[in-house]
Amino acid sequence: MLNKIENLRRKELWNGKIIVGGPHTSVSVDTIPEFVDYVVQGEGERAVLKIINGEVKGRIIREERIKDLDSLPFEPWDIFTKLPYDYTCPWMDIKPIFTMNTSRGCPFNCAFCSVGSIWGKQYTYFSADRIIYEIEYLINNFNAKGIYFREDNFTLNLKRITEFCEKLMKKNINIQWACETRVDNLTENLIKLMSAAGCRAVYLGVESGSQRILDSLNKNITVEQIEEAIYLCKKYNIKTYCSLITGVPGETFEDYLQTKKLMDRLKPYSYGFNVFVGIPNSFLYEYVLKNNLYEYIDDIGLLYMPGFNVKARYFYNQDSKNLVNYDFTQKTDFDKKLLGLLLKKKIKNKISIVKNKIIIKYKGKK
Repeated sequence: MLNKIENLRRKELWNGKIIVGGPHTSVSVDTIPEFVDYVVQGEGERAVLKIINGEVKGRIIREERIKDLDSLPFEPWDIFTKLPYDYTCPWMDIKPIFTMNTSRGCPFNCAFCSVGSIWGKQYTYFSADRIIYEIEYLINNFNAKGIYFREDNFTLNLKRITEFCEKLMKKNINIQWACETRVDNLTENLIKLMSAAGCRAVYLGVESGSQRILDSLNKNITVEQIEEAIYLCKKYNIKTYCSLITGVPGETFEDYLQTKKLMDRLKPYSYGFNVFVGIPNSFLYEYVLKNNLYEYIDDIGLLYMPGFNVKARYFYNQDSKNLVNYDFTQKTDFDKKLLGLLLKKKIKNKISIVKNKIIIKYKGKK
């Protein structure tokens, strides 16, 4: 897209400035094309205003963190609602569902994550009143039926989440919602309150069912906390989606089996495996790079581990070339065992097809 915009500029069909922002500008700034005029890192509200007002001299801009997020205006919902965005959520059978982001920053140090280099460690957030005010606006103007809070730790500040739930109920605001959080941010009292206030689902960063892998990822959670969080959410009718990561350095097939068995036993509403890719400015990225553990590094600096093609086939059911243009050749013992499972699945499917053909042929003779 950037190249197409630049092409218009070179042909003198457009004479504007190109500004880019988002996570990519913080974790892989060296891959931003030179023709981009301004690169905004971190929060963009103040930086963009300074660019427009001609107050910026350099190309890369990073402003100080905004302490009072309540001072920011609403998102331009009048524009967004006219665009073909997805206003659904897989865990709530209603629509339209609007996405909100009410906090920034993360004080945790998960080894695979680079969010600290984007927002920083300081956790800032909208007040409960501000969130409710915007929800009321969405209900009154766009008939919102649900909200999905897409942020790292919606429940991190206990005072805020408690006040939010209590005020939703006190004002009798009929809205369903889902959020993303950690298992160690959830107590029974909080889950019960969230359910009463309309929470219908939580997205949990579970990552693994192997305590050894959880420790290596620096998650600072236990398998027991995962079990407790999912049990309590079920108790109070809140659906759980468990986000899992596989293919991290040092993970074995046995570690994967522990994760799979945990999911089979706990039976969350749904779960999904994400195949590890090293993200710049994360601890694991530096570790993999330093120890030369990767097989391929792409043009934006992402690191792909040996066997990525096997895991893409097994966990995503697709060719890795749909994700990255590279022919992987290396395999770990983990990958070889996954290949065995894929072969068994393929044989089983062929047997099933043959059986169905025989049954159809037999019924035709009758």
